[in-house]
Amino acid sequence: MFSKFFEQFLDSFKDAVCITDHAGIVVYLNNRHSELTGIPRESLLGKSAVEMMEHGLFDVVINPEIVKTKRSHSSIQNAGGRKLILEGTPILDESGEVAFVITFMRDVTTLMDLKRKLAIQKELLDAYQTMNMADQKYAAEYPRVVHSPAMRKIYSQIDNIAETDATVLLIGETGVGKDVVARHIHSVSPRSEKPFIKADCSSIPESLIETMLFGYTSGTFSGGSRHGKIGLIEAAASGTLFLDEIGDLPLTMQSSLLRLLQDREVMRVGATSASKVDVRVLAATNKDLEKEVRLGNFRSDLYYRLKVAVLKLPPLRERRADILPMAHGFLDFFCAKYRREMKISAEADDALLRHSWPGNARELENLIQGLVVTSRKSFIGVEDLPFARGTRGKPCVCPENLADVDLEGRTFKEIMQDLEGSVLRKAIDQFGSVNDAAKKLGINRSTVFRKLKELGETPRDGG
Repeated sequence: MFSKFFEQFLDSFKDAVCITDHAGIVVYLNNRHSELTGIPRESLLGKSAVEMMEHGLFDVVINPEIVKTKRSHSSIQNAGGRKLILEGTPILDESGEVAFVITFMRDVTTLMDLKRKLAIQKELLDAYQTMNMADQKYAAEYPRVVHSPAMRKIYSQIDNIAETDATVLLIGETGVGKDVVARHIHSVSPRSEKPFIKADCSSIPESLIETMLFGYTSGTFSGGSRHGKIGLIEAAASGTLFLDEIGDLPLTMQSSLLRLLQDREVMRVGATSASKVDVRVLAATNKDLEKEVRLGNFRSDLYYRLKVAVLKLPPLRERRADILPMAHGFLDFFCAKYRREMKISAEADDALLRHSWPGNARELENLIQGLVVTSRKSFIGVEDLPFARGTRGKPCVCPENLADVDLEGRTFKEIMQDLEGSVLRKAIDQFGSVNDAAKKLGINRSTVFRKLKELGETPRDGG
């Protein structure tokens, strides 16, 4: 009865099956064999496996070795661009001699390609984590500037927010300093001695982001760690996880992140159960998340989970009082890093104040770093600023022209304070000293000092 269904039985195998007799003549092939080798079954039946190898049809046969040793044998064969594993087993007769050899052929091309891709991904994962640690060391020495009324207001809010475990959403243009604010929140929180882990959702390859954030269990990937690997979320356990540019997080990952925010649970790739994790989440974006929700690019439930404590960071052009302290802070930072000694001229300061800074603090940082690295002079002049070349000697077009004044969330006193500061700085630069500026403006010298001190500035010329 069984022999009636023998061929159907072998055709159900996912592996190719080849049966030869003791002389190496092919007596049976299942359908899968033709699919893997690309050779019609009719062309092989009744032929010698050894002769077919000699004619270049196959590059290896294992039948002779099995007949000789009466033991199972395995090898690798290349056929039609595929890499096949051959596993042959002898079938013995009553006298103990080999009557037939049954060989199973398995295609491992796809598995090998997957293993190679996973190895590449693992290298990328390790490289990203190394870069993340280097970034933390750099940020610890990064200058922080809080002079403008807008930033003083934000940092006063941080004092209240930091002591809680509330999720914080930082909103602002690219380069506005969201990373610096996030690190400050962590540094003044009860978790300050614990890890601060940053994950840039816009720079992690989509194919890597799940294992990067959530990790994987042992045995999940061929070539992966046999013990598995924790993700950035678990690495931040008891500390703070900063998800930068969260607006770029793929939709497929947003549901997993929602689970983290709702239940404080994380499930590694390949795991069958979730585990609890104690982590505070900070997120940042330069996108309008409400608009992204309407467009279907961002989950509404995740957005409202993130929208607990929201801090909107103004662009640099709306907090002019921060420009010069920040520029001089960057100058000190990079001069120390590259062992240089440089100053910024009064005219260059004035040009820095007038610039619109579309790239925000990052533009200012990169400008100062580039000048420290490339300039051979001991000072930065207005001629060194690419946006100010050719403007020397022209009348000052104050950045506080009424069309550019930021009125949102500010009192009349704060607005006038910034305008006064611009006038005083211009007067000192134009007339050469605090004394002369005070005389020309018809005010006391002490008034100039007091008003600039209220803005967090110290006049360069005390004469």
